[in-house]
Amino acid sequence: MQQIIEFFIRNKNFLLFLALFSLGYSLTQKAHSGLYTRNIASTNKITGSVFSWLTDKRSYFALREQNEELSAANTQLLLQYYQSKQEHPDRSHGLNAELLSNGAALDSLEGRALNIIQAHVINNTYHRRKNTLTIDKGSKDGVVPDMGVSSPVGIVGIITHVSEHFSVAQSILNTNSRVVVKSKNSDHFGTLIWDGQRIDNLLLTEIPKIAPLSIGDSLVTDGKSTIFPRGWPVGTVTDIKPAKAQDYLEVSVRPYTDMSSLYHIYLIQRPEAQEIRELEILSQNEF
Repeated sequence: MQQIIEFFIRNKNFLLFLALFSLGYSLTQKAHSGLYTRNIASTNKITGSVFSWLTDKRSYFALREQNEELSAANTQLLLQYYQSKQEHPDRSHGLNAELLSNGAALDSLEGRALNIIQAHVINNTYHRRKNTLTIDKGSKDGVVPDMGVSSPVGIVGIITHVSEHFSVAQSILNTNSRVVVKSKNSDHFGTLIWDGQRIDNLLLTEIPKIAPLSIGDSLVTDGKSTIFPRGWPVGTVTDIKPAKAQDYLEVSVRPYTDMSSLYHIYLIQRPEAQEIRELEILSQNEF
């Protein structure tokens, strides 16, 4: 026992150094371990954020691609619908092609297969009195003046000017706009105009008081013009009141299309439009 005590006394400096070295080494390892863990956590956070950003971007572009595919598919469905009407005209009134997201059915459309061009709005004004749309398709794509313009849910405007690669349409939010529309429940028709006020409110004028019209009724194009076919969705009746002319009503209409948010659109051409125009011009020249 005495020898052990003497050993510690003789080597006390070395033993103290060894103890302090061991303690320092242990503390250093713990510190490095914590630093390493924190560095790994920070690296994982940064890496995770980068991968999350990349995933979001990939999802965004994938979503745009999917929207393009859906829009193209919708175009094909519309074309197939008209083709089926041409091949089976006896089934026309029984068809109920609910292609529109708001549930408005294209169940009363007439005519031969339409020429439908898928396009996009690249500029849209809706805060002026004479608003227009700029579209990314032109004459090289088959666009001509007087084609109807529709969103996936309802009418938007009419093509007025065409260049090789682009075209401009007169919006339904234009005080010069005139579209003949009717109730889905009857053949009484009137003229759809815009008074330059609210972008979510159009006016149906020149519709007779005897027309069976109620708030909530769906309005569709009448088909009397060479632009839109009969039965193309327009909007919903929100208010009815007597017009200044005693025998008529003035009807407020909420368009199906949100005119402040447009991108995917369809350009519509009735195949018989040119023939009808030429015949009407010929008849007018004879009187």
